Amino acid sequence: MSAGDVPSAASPRARACWCGHPELAPYSADYHVCRACGTLASRAPLPPEAFTVSADSGELYSKDYWHQRQTKHHGLPDITRRARLDLPERCTHWLSHLLARRLPPARVLELGCAHGAYVALLGWAGYTATGTEMSPWVVEFARQSFGIDALAGPIETQPFAPGSFDVIVLNDVLEHLPTPATTLAQCARLLAPDGFFVIQTPEYKEHLTHADLIATGDIFQRHMDGNNDEHLYLYSRRSAAEFFSRLGFPAVDFANPVYSYDLFFTAARAPLALYSGEQVTAALVAQPLGRLVQALLDQAAESTDRGWAIQRLETALKSPR
Repeated sequence: MSAGDVPSAASPRARACWCGHPELAPYSADYHVCRACGTLASRAPLPPEAFTVSADSGELYSKDYWHQRQTKHHGLPDITRRARLDLPERCTHWLSHLLARRLPPARVLELGCAHGAYVALLGWAGYTATGTEMSPWVVEFARQSFGIDALAGPIETQPFAPGSFDVIVLNDVLEHLPTPATTLAQCARLLAPDGFFVIQTPEYKEHLTHADLIATGDIFQRHMDGNNDEHLYLYSRRSAAEFFSRLGFPAVDFANPVYSYDLFFTAARAPLALYSGEQVTAALVAQPLGRLVQALLDQAAESTDRGWAIQRLETALKSPR
């Protein structure tokens, strides 16, 4: 099917844009584009209940996703290998970013914590950290692997009181949410008045057409083609800023991502102050495991071997399925 064959937004099978704009334009066989806010919206006709997990297999985000889909569909390591590979690379990048903006102690929630390595690292650094996942199997995997506090099910079903957290993290989660405005509104209620979000999500570059992505071999194309049952909304810088501004968090600050094709940013009610390296070190060494965490951060900062984070992943995404 060509881009010109994409049904209009009026089709009963089409997904509306999160922003509520009624007119969506063709972008590719798998996505519409909302010109009003700058978001790609998946054409996959999946209802919200398709993203819940009640069994260990046969559902999108069940155990099968973390083993078979990750390896066979995405060509990536399974969750067991990721638990080892992510900790010294992706997780240290995320922690360095957070430490510069909120020192421990603080209360942190990670939606979509996967194997739990980042929640564990947050705890070692002195934060009180909790994770959630859709799959009970993955929650148990995280608990057994890293001894973390983790809960199964969507955030709307969790027993958290308003203002329970200082920071809410969504790494590679926002694009998977079928009703992002509803889910993030619930998260906003759980944040303290000076709380903020930390977000990582693939970046839709508005100036590039789908044909441009194909012509240049852009890695972002691999987040789209064949993945629109997972990646329901793909955000540009403009739409990410608009999304969080509407949510009441207009201070959106973009930072360097781990991967070149991602957006990585904080969203707060007011601009965040930055802590110095000396302040971060002092906060870390005050914790029982803080010196270990500092050593991991030092090693990550000095390392030139980003084999997993950059070379291996990008090679996998570029190679044909």
